[in-house]
Amino acid sequence: MSNDRMLRWLGPLGVGFLVAIVLGFFVLSRDTPGQNAPAAQVVAFYRDHGTRETAAVWVIGIGLALLTFYICGLRTALRRANPEHSWLATAAFGGGLILVTGFAVTGITHYAVVQAAHNNRVTLAGDLNFIDGIIPLPVMLGLGVMSLAVGAAILAGSVLPKWLGVVGVVMAALTLFGPVGFISFLALPVYFTILGFVIAAKLAPHDHRVAADITGPTDTPATEAHRPRMRHLIPRGHH
Repeated sequence: MSNDRMLRWLGPLGVGFLVAIVLGFFVLSRDTPGQNAPAAQVVAFYRDHGTRETAAVWVIGIGLALLTFYICGLRTALRRANPEHSWLATAAFGGGLILVTGFAVTGITHYAVVQAAHNNRVTLAGDLNFIDGIIPLPVMLGLGVMSLAVGAAILAGSVLPKWLGVVGVVMAALTLFGPVGFISFLALPVYFTILGFVIAAKLAPHDHRVAADITGPTDTPATEAHRPRMRHLIPRGHH
């Protein structure tokens, strides 16, 4: 797949990530025990809802796979939109890797809680549930770095709309304020979806442009009228 085609896929990839987050966090995995919940409560919950929580882990994992491709395409888009500040595209890529890694570790610990509860490891389930509540910190770190780099790249002279850069910087700032940063987490899939479609509209060449570049300019009626007709230059035979 070429870079141009990849840019056109950023919007659909953002939609896929958005759907995975909604299904995983808000439809399948909900009302989970708090960080300081008693171990017995943790075991009881995950015994009753283990299948649902496992499905949530797999759905979010699919979303992370889509997000990984999105991040790679976003790096290409930011470098093309602002070549003079291409290092910001690399910074956004690095932040995206931290984000995906944090999500993956969270999924592993969450699945470990389910398995510990299923095997009646009460103490272990309580400890893993506590860790599961701390693990999202790397997610917020990656979110902050990536959002700041994307916003700065857009504001530093990109052809993309400036308001997208402002939103990115605001999202990065919110991650510094503890629980308030959850707003940025909720806004991230929506922001990536909008950004992906805008990038496709602004940076990805359209098919009719590519066709025009390949075939070259067509003759206008005026050009056709002034084109010499060769048959008039051929001498006619005398009868």
